[in-house]
Amino acid sequence: MAEGSAPNHAEALLLCDEVVDMLMLLDYEVKFCNAEMKPLNRTYFAFPAPNSAQQFKYFTQLLVWLLKQRDPRWEPTWDEYDDPNTLITNLLVVLKDANIQVNAVPAKLKTGFGDGVCQVLHSTLKEVLRQTKFEWGAPEYPDEDMADEAHVDSDAEIHSVDEEDMPADGEEDDLMYQEDDVKKRGGNDSDDDHAVLDSKIDPKEWLLEVERVAPKLKIQMPNDSKEWRNHLQQTRSYKQVIETQFPTAKVQLEKLSTSLSSAMEKIKGKETFINSQFETRAVDYRQQQEELSQVQSQYTHSNEVVMNLQIELKNIQEELEVVKNDMEERSSTVTDTAPIVKMKDAFKKLRTDTRQLEVRIGVVSHTLMQAKLRQRPEEDRRRGGYAGGPGAQEDDRYDEDDGQP
Repeated sequence: MAEGSAPNHAEALLLCDEVVDMLMLLDYEVKFCNAEMKPLNRTYFAFPAPNSAQQFKYFTQLLVWLLKQRDPRWEPTWDEYDDPNTLITNLLVVLKDANIQVNAVPAKLKTGFGDGVCQVLHSTLKEVLRQTKFEWGAPEYPDEDMADEAHVDSDAEIHSVDEEDMPADGEEDDLMYQEDDVKKRGGNDSDDDHAVLDSKIDPKEWLLEVERVAPKLKIQMPNDSKEWRNHLQQTRSYKQVIETQFPTAKVQLEKLSTSLSSAMEKIKGKETFINSQFETRAVDYRQQQEELSQVQSQYTHSNEVVMNLQIELKNIQEELEVVKNDMEERSSTVTDTAPIVKMKDAFKKLRTDTRQLEVRIGVVSHTLMQAKLRQRPEEDRRRGGYAGGPGAQEDDRYDEDDGQP
């Protein structure tokens, strides 16, 4: 994946991380996960997986399981081997009926990863936790007791100094120089330090204070001043015991070692015999194991190929259905003779109309011709008949008196 596209998955990474945390609250590792559906990592639904079909299957089955956790009586009405588009549509309908707000496009949910998938799972998990009445409790801080007092060794000597309290090599020199500086600053005090000490405390009161405080002291003086001699005596007694019991124990150990060595040799002989007898079977078993592993790898690969091919087949079937519907619509429009019949009827109607118009035109032209013929003698009379014509002859003239030619 390119580096420039990494910021685009920030929201998906955040939602996927919260989804895994909420799934762990629902104990999905025990109730949902199995040999096929293994526990999720925190970026599974944020990026595309090598097996896209397995990722889409994990998403749909996990969503179905969450819906069952929300309502145990609910059962899906579809099969996991249905078309992905049908699965996504049915799941969105169920989420909408459950009043779970989902703003995702089915095409993005079909991929099985991305912001839409993480948002759907996050919203569903929030609703499931709300239905189960899960509440985040207030943080509980452990009670931190006061530090215990340091253990005091009762056997330690008085005025003894631990190794940690002893000054280092450089610190001794610093202390020495500090003391010299103090002596130089206060020269008069040195005389008081070397003077004779005179105690002003009553000896009886001192003894009473010692008797009162002595039982309360945790460090006690050792009573036996010859403790190292007791240790030496104990070591001598232990040495005598070892010298008396070691020879018999040595003989027993030697016998045990000889018996164990003979038993080991027998076991080795039996082992070599068994290996020689079953060597061919072991070789056959190894070969069969290798063949089995190869067959399993081929099976997994072919299963993935079959899943991808099934998805492609379903997509092609959908496209084929769409094409069939288009073909049926076009064939129905092609074979439909209703427009042709309408056109024929229109032509017939036009012909009848044109005939009627031609008859009317003929009648009108005939009446017009008659009207013209009637008007012509009147115009001739107005002009003076045939005698008034420029080309008229005497025989053709009317007699104005009797009206005869």
